[in-house]
Amino acid sequence: SISSNQVALSQFNTGHRNEAVRLWQSQAERGDTAAQFTLGVLYNRGDGGVTRDLMQAVHWYRKAAEQGHAIAQYNLGVLYATGTGVVRDPGAAMQWWHMAALQGHAEAQFNLGLFYAEGTGVQPDPAEAVKWWDMAANQGLAEAQFNLGLMYMKGEGIDENQDEAVRLWRLSASQGFTQAIALLKVLSLD
Repeated sequence: SISSNQVALSQFNTGHRNEAVRLWQSQAERGDTAAQFTLGVLYNRGDGGVTRDLMQAVHWYRKAAEQGHAIAQYNLGVLYATGTGVVRDPGAAMQWWHMAALQGHAEAQFNLGLFYAEGTGVQPDPAEAVKWWDMAANQGLAEAQFNLGLMYMKGEGIDENQDEAVRLWRLSASQGFTQAIALLKVLSLD
């Protein structure tokens, strides 16, 4: 199936887009996860001669997500969180992000942390927010490093540790994350 995916990709990239989409469609219908994900992306963006169709995007993302495709799980979560192509459902967003997060998807981990911190679709749980932000921060996600730093500074969901907060903010700032840069300046720690 990799070879037929490469065929579809090369057709797509050389302008034979209809053939490529047809090939992905038939692979997707036979259960090919990569093809399902690709169709999800194309329908989501309205890309490559494919008319934007959010219902189709949701359909193909879900097929790939159910087969364990982490990015499809993440993207489906985003659609549920924003109510794009589906009825807005923070609980469903969290379920899909949770699956992606357990596979190491850093943005899914970050978003889970956000929902736990804000109490979106779930009871607020600072310790749970810290857990997921810590995972994403360890993968180098600047937003997660920044937010985790705030939790350490406030002693929220974790024991207060100002040195750790500053260490995390510096990591975040070193990646150009503007909020971290601004905060270190305000605290004269830059």
